[in-house]
Amino acid sequence: MSQLVVRVANSENAVISIDPPAAEGYVIGRSDEASSYVPDIDLVQYDAREKGVSRRHSALVRFQGATCVIDLNSVNGTFVDGKRLAPDSPHPIGRSCNVTLGTLTLSISNT
Repeated sequence: MSQLVVRVANSENAVISIDPPAAEGYVIGRSDEASSYVPDIDLVQYDAREKGVSRRHSALVRFQGATCVIDLNSVNGTFVDGKRLAPDSPHPIGRSCNVTLGTLTLSISNT
């Protein structure tokens, strides 16, 4: 079975390998001390708050057989290869792409 590999730009040790999303998907965002909410992929240790990442910023989901990223109405936007996504609209990530949440860039690839 293939894996999704999520790398945080400019951080050598920031690699997350996960199974491709199933029915539920994965929420990407950040935790903080004011809330008990913790997203599936928590970017707090990569200065996510300072870089404009919302608690529930985006999600990796399976849509029509493809792995997609969806912006969850974030304040600072979700960008795929430099293009801002419309909220709640799935965007296929293909074999690999750069996803920017606020100003924090992730490289996501299917292995």
